[in-house]
Amino acid sequence: MCGIAGFCLNPKHHADTTELASQMLLDIEHRGYHATGVAWINKEGKRAITKAPISASKFIATQAGRNVCKDATTAILHTRWATQGSPTVNDNNHPIPRGKIVLTHNGHIANDNELFKQLKVDRIGQVDSEAVAALLAFTKGQHPADVLTRIQGSAALAWITQNQGDTLHLARVSNSPLWIGQTMTGSLVYGSTEETIENAGIMLGSDLEWSYSADEGEYFKVKNGKIIEHQKFKPYRSSISYDWRRYAIGKYEDELT
Repeated sequence: MCGIAGFCLNPKHHADTTELASQMLLDIEHRGYHATGVAWINKEGKRAITKAPISASKFIATQAGRNVCKDATTAILHTRWATQGSPTVNDNNHPIPRGKIVLTHNGHIANDNELFKQLKVDRIGQVDSEAVAALLAFTKGQHPADVLTRIQGSAALAWITQNQGDTLHLARVSNSPLWIGQTMTGSLVYGSTEETIENAGIMLGSDLEWSYSADEGEYFKVKNGKIIEHQKFKPYRSSISYDWRRYAIGKYEDELT
């Protein structure tokens, strides 16, 4: 279990995005205490990524945490409960950059080794989520919804792309929750819990026009706070069930104390 959250704002809607990101991180803190991270596209169109092996409460109190998402219109946020790859190695923490994209993931990928072999690209960290980032970054000529059918495991995903500061990609593959909300002022927020998006609306000074718990096998492309593309796809189904608790509970506690 991890937590994902973030936003894609209407460019006419001016907001304190640092405060918004901080509140959203606190709302998903309970879903992962091992590491916290944020990514956004800065004014120059470059990716800005800040992450550390600490809880969200501690992260937002650091110098780096107090300056996240400044002037951003789109951001992806993550709190990690580590299941594969030590959080003391920051390459294993989210957001994860590969190619031109940077990605956050809640869930567990069972075929990460196979995906790296198919892609014929080197692995940087140990975390299974990196395989999804590499898959989306280096698969050419296919729609993201088609690419995601190759994932075996559970996943709710959010990613952004270099030089596309107004655009956000979201997908729910299977199991892991994904809540999406549209504010009355034309901005979109998302998170692992309904409470996260409701509180984001409050931070933005707006009621939610609608909220939606994404179904398995749904992809969304968001631009300037509005969904501009929606695709359904058929997730990979396995007869093997996966219980993240079996792997996660207490696994990395000694490293972080």
